[in-house]
Amino acid sequence: MKKFTCIILMLLLWLPGCSGDQPGASSEVLITDVILIDGTGSDPQVGVDIRIADGRIAEIGPDLSAASGSETIDGSGKYVIPGLIDAHVHMDAPIVFQLTPEEKTRVVENNPRAFLYNGVTTVLNVSSDVDWIFEQRQAEREGRLLSPRLYVMGRSFTPVDGWGSRHGGALADADAAVARAQDYISRGTDGFKVIIEDGLGASGTYMRMSEDMMMAISRIAWENDVPIYTHAINLDEFHSAVAMSSTAIVHGLEDPIPPGDTILQDMVENNVMFVPTHSLWEAFLRHDEAAADLNDPILRGSVPHFLLDYMQDPEYRAEETRRFLAVADMPVYQWAEDKIPIFSENILKAHQAGVIVATGTDAGGPVGFNFQGYNLPWEVKLFVQAGMTPMEALVAATRNGAMVIGVEDQLGTVEAGKLADLLILSDDPLDDIENIRKIETVVYKGKAYPRSEFAYQPTETGE
Repeated sequence: MKKFTCIILMLLLWLPGCSGDQPGASSEVLITDVILIDGTGSDPQVGVDIRIADGRIAEIGPDLSAASGSETIDGSGKYVIPGLIDAHVHMDAPIVFQLTPEEKTRVVENNPRAFLYNGVTTVLNVSSDVDWIFEQRQAEREGRLLSPRLYVMGRSFTPVDGWGSRHGGALADADAAVARAQDYISRGTDGFKVIIEDGLGASGTYMRMSEDMMMAISRIAWENDVPIYTHAINLDEFHSAVAMSSTAIVHGLEDPIPPGDTILQDMVENNVMFVPTHSLWEAFLRHDEAAADLNDPILRGSVPHFLLDYMQDPEYRAEETRRFLAVADMPVYQWAEDKIPIFSENILKAHQAGVIVATGTDAGGPVGFNFQGYNLPWEVKLFVQAGMTPMEALVAATRNGAMVIGVEDQLGTVEAGKLADLLILSDDPLDDIENIRKIETVVYKGKAYPRSEFAYQPTETGE
């Protein structure tokens, strides 16, 4: 009897975490008379109501009734889309090199709200300190941390002297890689990030992962049903990523695809998805024009003001440039200028070939202007500039991101039964993709928040 009682108690503790509820959320929310763009790619639904209960979308249709005590939001003339998904982030990345430990802490502590402020309700964190990031995930799931839904893994798999090895944890051989994989599996990892790049362009400045190590990681991932997210950048690396059964390649393709090359066909046939992080490459050189010389009110609602003030200082920017050049160990800015058109062209080619393409930013890496949260709408806009329709770009930022993470049965579209993460916009994103920045309300885990609730608040020090 004691054993049975314990099982019941454990289930009662476990089930709230599965419901998607945020502690303190209203029991029901009714959004009335909206134009719904549901993330599936279907035509907008005009004049519908959305009823949310217990953290899930309970019902969609006309003239729905609100339960007693429900929060009702008048959606007349407004647009609803799913919460955005960033399928390549680093929650502990500080955006720049030159910060004191205290300043870095302030940036990192603000990052979850920066994502939510910009409508990003789910992220795939592909590499962070293992103890820290799993604690962040636990805190988010228990309601102790107001953050996007966190799907996480520890530090990347990279060989000694490989790209990313400067962050620590480089692997000496295949046995070390398997040992790390077993540790991550024991923690309930949401994936493995595997770096096989040997440097930007043809620089060859870093050690490329051996075939033996790649295949050892691939085998243990397959045996334990763990997704592999592969950091690759050139055509040869993309073919290797397919060969190791990657779930997704999480950077863009820098090489033109020559006639007769089968990489896109191979990705489709092997169900390898694509997260091109196009805003990352752009951020080497510039910020989104919407940032208005870093004075855009939405940007200042996203990022600590002291950091933006630093970034407006020419001497500070010059030192950032010097440090990034030292890390890249090659003429990275000219490389970006040359490669950005190719990256963009390959996004559209992959999409047209039938590859599942999703949005990701590599948010926070100190490459220039790689802002947490703020850059995801820029990534969506860059997809449109690459040739996608606004609808296709929205699907990439919602449903396809959920597919990359493997949670498309729960997230990524606004459909009855799914978890209730969605955005209420004041203007039509299909008319102008910039309108995804015009967020009035973020519905997250079933609770409706005014966007302003997530805005960065300067400290009392006068910043």
